Amino acid sequence: MSRTGRALAVVVALTGAVGPATAARADATACGVTYRASPYTGGFTASITVTNTGDETIRGWTFRFPLEATVAEFWNADLLVPVTVVTTQAKAWNAVVQPGDSFSLGFRAVGTAGADPAWFTVNDLECEIGG
Repeated sequence: MSRTGRALAVVVALTGAVGPATAARADATACGVTYRASPYTGGFTASITVTNTGDETIRGWTFRFPLEATVAEFWNADLLVPVTVVTTQAKAWNAVVQPGDSFSLGFRAVGTAGADPAWFTVNDLECEIGG
């Protein structure tokens, strides 16, 4: 690789820049989330509704949020990571979400509910909480 090519690769790696889409994604809010936790024996349950507030159809999604407790069971999504930053993926039947439509999720966790998660993302775009 030439010296110029290496310098460009370093700049891209340091800034995370991969093209114009990255800049547009940084300010985008494509979803709204409502979150409700309820006490449960040995832990708590939570219900989550995610609404597609964008102009584009979501075709497949990964949903993430931070949680201090450990998720023991998740419904309406495939649970990939049950601790720290809970990570889930769409089921085949709820993977496509039209603008204005929503999907519902829920889980049972071991531990205390504590504060509500500070953020939620769909496909790495931050969601508006309460929206």
